[in-house]
Amino acid sequence: MIPLIAVAHGSRDPRSARAVAAALAAVRDRHPQLDVRLAFLDLNSPSVPQVLDAVAAEGHRQAVVVPLLLGSAFHARIDLPALLAESRIRNPHLDVVSADILGDDELLVAAVRDNIVGAGVSLDDPTVGVALCAVGSRRVGANASTALVTPRVLTGTGWTLGRTCFATATEPSVESALSELTRSGARTLVLAPWMLAPGLLWDRACAAAEPLRDVHIATTLTDHEAVSDVIVSRYLSVVAASPSLVAA
Repeated sequence: MIPLIAVAHGSRDPRSARAVAAALAAVRDRHPQLDVRLAFLDLNSPSVPQVLDAVAAEGHRQAVVVPLLLGSAFHARIDLPALLAESRIRNPHLDVVSADILGDDELLVAAVRDNIVGAGVSLDDPTVGVALCAVGSRRVGANASTALVTPRVLTGTGWTLGRTCFATATEPSVESALSELTRSGARTLVLAPWMLAPGLLWDRACAAAEPLRDVHIATTLTDHEAVSDVIVSRYLSVVAASPSLVAA
């Protein structure tokens, strides 16, 4: 079986690594035939080079990398491709193919919607205002893509008010998004993460919402089974589309 190497961002907060590991445990439980491994881009171990070197040392000739990333920013466009290129030099007999990022897959958009309902918000309530919070990027295009997710979260609901915000210095902030929703007539506010796992940035976002009373807080995406579904989908798409992998 061609190893599936799931590459997470990494965090100083141990909750993040635990949440990602739990999501991969769900993949293994539902797809026991898959060889699933976890690697981190930064701050946690094992690192991407460590996992790729281990796979090569075990005699594997092929591997599929699935980036556990929601946005096409530095880590997806620069960091991870550089690590994979270095691995190909160190391990010339290991064919490493990278899948697409998890991105704005419709299953993940629906998962956000489910998590909002799970936070105690009615699907049919037109007074709901949704602040969708992402990490934020220096790349304007990545932030613009994130902003397109928010109206998709509202699709099929009675919710009419949504704003995108960011947990970093990128504008709009959590505070400004929630305040704007209130000014626009929202009576039920919800802060929903466009983030895979809990961590320091999500804590910061939640703390920013505290001055506004009764803000519903949704959970991060790794709490939803859709994450494992999208991971497997990305892997299978690569295997199906790569003749060299199919032939192995």
